[in-house]
Amino acid sequence: EVNARLQVEHTITEEVLGIDLVAAQLRIAAGDPLGFSASELTPRGHAIECRINAEDPSRGFLPGPGRITTYREPGGPGVRVDSGFGEGDEVPGAYDSLIAKLIVHAETREEARRRMLRALDEFVIEGVPTTIPAHRLLLENAEFVDGSYTTRTAEGGALDALAPADPATDGSGEEQAVLMVEGVAVRLWHPAMAGSVSAATHHAGGGSGEVVAPMHGTLLKVLVAEGDTVQAGDPVAVLEAMKMETHVAAGASGGSSAHDLRGRPGADRSARAGCRRTGGVVRRRRRPHRALRRAGARSNSRRVRGGRRRVR
Repeated sequence: EVNARLQVEHTITEEVLGIDLVAAQLRIAAGDPLGFSASELTPRGHAIECRINAEDPSRGFLPGPGRITTYREPGGPGVRVDSGFGEGDEVPGAYDSLIAKLIVHAETREEARRRMLRALDEFVIEGVPTTIPAHRLLLENAEFVDGSYTTRTAEGGALDALAPADPATDGSGEEQAVLMVEGVAVRLWHPAMAGSVSAATHHAGGGSGEVVAPMHGTLLKVLVAEGDTVQAGDPVAVLEAMKMETHVAAGASGGSSAHDLRGRPGADRSARAGCRRTGGVVRRRRRPHRALRRAGARSNSRRVRGGRRRVR
């Protein structure tokens, strides 16, 4: 692959060869000599890079834009961080989700792997979900450790611990679950007794029927029209965030349901925007006059750390 720009993983080449590719690119653009030849470059050691993205690996790596409330980078010998964000910065939903690149270098591959695990443990990012838990699992995966991994390793169960746990229905001993808290995998367990369930005596409530968009993004397409009926799981809209498209599905369970889509294609959607079930058909939701909306927004204001903040 040949590009006119440097790849995201160019830091691996820099660490292994001990050169600055960005400076070399600028020298070429200025018409100056590189100052070194290919024959002078000797690879040394091993390097690993992890891309730290604002994505939630427990939800299929859905983008998770938002404000970074805590940001602390790792350090130490052989640890490098290239980043463009810091504490208090907003990760936008309209651009790439990359927060930082974490690079380590060591004499051997195993030393580099262990150094990366330590650096990931020391990297603290709160306020948005990150890919740090997924990197930890992959670095600890047996196939990655022995070098037999492929591009399908992640699909083969290496990241299963990040998926929401199914409730156990039988057995005894301990029950375990993995929760994602601010992008960090937290393992929980508790004693369990053997038992069985033979019949259900209650049914799930219908709830509000609102379909919640899984992220902040732009509404690209509405897939249903007024009068349509939809089944639970049917896609009703397409959102775009961080150069990724995501289908928003109807969440009502059982039978047919209908939804009222808010917004038009091209509109910016918050994480709470979506659809409303109206009992059989898709109906348009009427919006109040903008003066009333402003009044409602003012009444929903609340004080945060000495200032006033509008709650939408």
